[in-house]
Amino acid sequence: MKIAIVAPPYYTIPPKKYGGTERVIHGLIKGLKELDHEPLLLGPGDSKVDCELIPIVNKALNFPKKDSAAFRKSVSTALKKTGIELKKIATAVDIIHSHGFDMKSFAKLPNVTTLHGHIGFDDLSYYRQRKTLPFISISKNQQAAYPYLNYVGVVYNGLDPSEFPVVTMPRDYLCFIGRFDLDKSPHLAIELALKLGMKIKLAGKIDLDGASYFKDQIQPFLDHPLVEYLGEIGFAQKIDLIGKAKCNLHPLLGRREPFGLTVIEAGYCGTPTMAMNRASMPEIIRDGRTGILVEDFIEGYSQIEACFKMDRKYIARRTRRHFNYQRMAEDYEKAYKKVLGEFGETSK
Repeated sequence: MKIAIVAPPYYTIPPKKYGGTERVIHGLIKGLKELDHEPLLLGPGDSKVDCELIPIVNKALNFPKKDSAAFRKSVSTALKKTGIELKKIATAVDIIHSHGFDMKSFAKLPNVTTLHGHIGFDDLSYYRQRKTLPFISISKNQQAAYPYLNYVGVVYNGLDPSEFPVVTMPRDYLCFIGRFDLDKSPHLAIELALKLGMKIKLAGKIDLDGASYFKDQIQPFLDHPLVEYLGEIGFAQKIDLIGKAKCNLHPLLGRREPFGLTVIEAGYCGTPTMAMNRASMPEIIRDGRTGILVEDFIEGYSQIEACFKMDRKYIARRTRRHFNYQRMAEDYEKAYKKVLGEFGETSK
């Protein structure tokens, strides 16, 4: 199959630092090529991919720390460019796979959209108008937020486990990797670490919605000798951080987590994750074996010791088997065939 993969304009593929969706897209391209398909990417022109690249913007836009009219205009221009380029090649591909671009104008052509983000109240009217379009969720739980869409499958995210070392002798610290905002609630990870008397290392991005949260909830802790803030780090540094951690912490207070890529990244290395028992977490953590699911981190205070005793080789083995780019590509291939079959039926 010839598959047009439509990426957002914000980060390069693969991303240099932040960019879970972009890292997944990179893995998908690799997996599809190994299955003898012909992917082509509509994405930022400075991406480095092993397939045909059609630029929708010369360089990835990257979210600024402060919103601006100029940035919004750049996004609008990139999305218009995406539509123009997609129309040029739409009939020359077998299926269009969007990772966020609105496919409403391409509804008559075989297409599917992966839902990488959460669905909130502000999104309901948008999806109500597109409920006949084919969608793929990245967890079963994600579908419960809006079960009325035309879901053609669940495809779990996967990366290349070979890029991650298995670490059987971790160091004595906890870690948090992710966005610094109320949804992710890293302040809870810090509070837990301090109550345990353990060092915690934190890394991640402060986006447009997270600046005030970071100032109010995170900065007051940064002078503590047990708290080390690393900022937004690159891929190699992230692997080192998450692989050597005694436990990865995944607190969730806000919106429904559709997947949780850092959980499988930790798992590739053998690092267990302690997470709140909600959203997608029960689907990617085997409770008691690859991590611990808790109601809150108050409960986690008395449960985390079990994480330290887990078999890190088992965690790595299971995570690598269930969540990898090859399995992800195979599951997307099945979804493509399902969509093509449905479009074939409707065209008869």
